[in-house]
Amino acid sequence: MKTPPFKIFIGLCLLSCAGNLFAQHGDEKPRVIVTTDGEIDDQSSMVRFLMFASDYDVAGIVQVNGVQKDGHSKDKWIEAQIEKYAECLPNLRMHRPDYPDAGQLLSVLKVGNENRNDMYKSPPLLSDSEGAQLIIDALLDADPRPVHILAWGGANTQANALWQIKQNHTAEEWRRAAGKARLYCIWYQDGGGKWIEENLPEITIYESGAPFHDGGWRYVWDYMSVDYYWKNRLSMNPPQLQVWMDKPWLAENIRAGHGPLCAAYPQEYTSEGDTPSYMPLIDNGLEQHTDYTLGGWGGRPEYRSGNHMQDGDDGDPSGNVNSHYTFQRWLPAAQNAWAARADWCVKPYDEANHPPVIRLRHNANLTVKPGDHVRLNITASDPDGDQLAFRWWPYREAGTYPGSVTIPDADNPDCSFVVPTDTKPGDTLHVICEVTDNGTPRLTRYQRVTITVL
Repeated sequence: MKTPPFKIFIGLCLLSCAGNLFAQHGDEKPRVIVTTDGEIDDQSSMVRFLMFASDYDVAGIVQVNGVQKDGHSKDKWIEAQIEKYAECLPNLRMHRPDYPDAGQLLSVLKVGNENRNDMYKSPPLLSDSEGAQLIIDALLDADPRPVHILAWGGANTQANALWQIKQNHTAEEWRRAAGKARLYCIWYQDGGGKWIEENLPEITIYESGAPFHDGGWRYVWDYMSVDYYWKNRLSMNPPQLQVWMDKPWLAENIRAGHGPLCAAYPQEYTSEGDTPSYMPLIDNGLEQHTDYTLGGWGGRPEYRSGNHMQDGDDGDPSGNVNSHYTFQRWLPAAQNAWAARADWCVKPYDEANHPPVIRLRHNANLTVKPGDHVRLNITASDPDGDQLAFRWWPYREAGTYPGSVTIPDADNPDCSFVVPTDTKPGDTLHVICEVTDNGTPRLTRYQRVTITVL
């Protein structure tokens, strides 16, 4: 059936508006360098990473060592995925015009240290590599934005790059490079992360899924996301969340009928141990890329020693407190966003869903006194004309006030609450507005309000 002319006109108008919006804010995108060992969960994570490539500036993709074997650059798996991405690109740009060219992605694809025998060598004993040089160049260039360097495998290529900067450049260049680096490590898969933590304390580093803790993302996103699919390990995800990660959901929403890139997803259920590392960079309104500890789709770390972060603990609705819930609370929204991107790969604008557009009608950072009435107000529209549902909720763990906050009329765009009288000067409260449409799939956009008690 042909699309009616008036719908084509509306779609073109929306696309034009989107183009102006992203052109205006494109220089504010977070910069990212992915380092990957190429294991099967990395290949799954890369499919999703490319589908969200409009949301960040990809400064590098570096192939490194893994814990199981040497790296996989010889398999040319990334090149194959980027080729499939190129096939989907014209359709993706109908929905967001700022997806990068496939050639640009290939131009920043490099090889770092893939030698498994080097996993625990200190940086002075490691050979230089194109991947390390790419990291060096990004940290030393004139672009002032932070560089999010994600360790999907080992981190000794990052360690070598940082060591070279400190050894071979001026103190001012090292200070500037260290200030730009943001490392998100999917645990420490070789000696590089620990070496950085102990020898380069200036570097901000998030060790997610750290040992001697309860695993954080590992039982939510990794091979254990669904019961009994991997070594008969029970998932920590409750049954209602396992549905979002299971084979039927993935087949229907991603792998079948959504173009060549989605069809390249190599697993039968969602098993992406590395995806949490770029979740803070996704454009969902939470702005977690500005500070990982704000909490969001990428978890909610806490500083444990100096610039070293590890997973924090969140309390779920049943009263259980653990680091899994820091990831679980966002899982349905994250999966729906992915399903929408899969639709973007094959559907015209007017047949797919797009997230709401929301705007806070006051400052996002407020100062208050105990007992004050705080009024919160947001405006929202939907590019597809969908109905919108609102939910304001206190993100207790992201703030410092340990008590509870009650928000009456939390399902309205305009609401208010009373600041608890037992708050103390310096306490912070985070309130999230969640706006969800009724399209297919349902998409959510967020706005955070940070409140500081005087």
